[in-house]
Amino acid sequence: MKTIYKIAKTELQTLFYSPVAWLVIVIFTFQTAMTFTNMFGGLVRNQALGYELVSVTSNVFSNPWGGVFPAIQGYLFLYIPLLTMGLMSREFGSGSIRLLYSSPVTNVQIILGKFLSMMIYGLALIAILMFFVVFCTFTVKDLDLPAVLTGILGLYLLICAYSAVGLFMSSLTSYQVAAAVLTLAMLAILNY
Repeated sequence: MKTIYKIAKTELQTLFYSPVAWLVIVIFTFQTAMTFTNMFGGLVRNQALGYELVSVTSNVFSNPWGGVFPAIQGYLFLYIPLLTMGLMSREFGSGSIRLLYSSPVTNVQIILGKFLSMMIYGLALIAILMFFVVFCTFTVKDLDLPAVLTGILGLYLLICAYSAVGLFMSSLTSYQVAAAVLTLAMLAILNY
């Protein structure tokens, strides 16, 4: 188990040394904030005009026409291939996979360590979403918190599933761009 944690820690360090992980976090935060403020601002405007608000929680978070959760599902579809494209293909391309194979580390430990690093990165994305949930907790009367938390759990599980697909596609090729394209194609097939 210590080996898995060491591999995950090393992979997270490598991930955050590259600008891709930081860029994804910044763009994810910006797009999520824009979606949230559009939906929330529209509801505040309707309330100021005298319209009765019905189910603020479902309008802000789960509205299929511009809600936060459906929009994030579309964003993750594009972000995860960028993050997972180098998980295994970087090891194959640089030749460091030979060092891993020569050490007393099994293939399962390597894969679980790299997947754990993506799960931790997914928690960072979910932490960004939790800021909006905390804001709504203090500002929205009768917020349906269990429904919102269930939606966030679903998004986290979706991040983990997309990461697993990306890790698998990254292990098929030594080229990072090919891994990203294969992941995007597989996610498009699964989405269809």
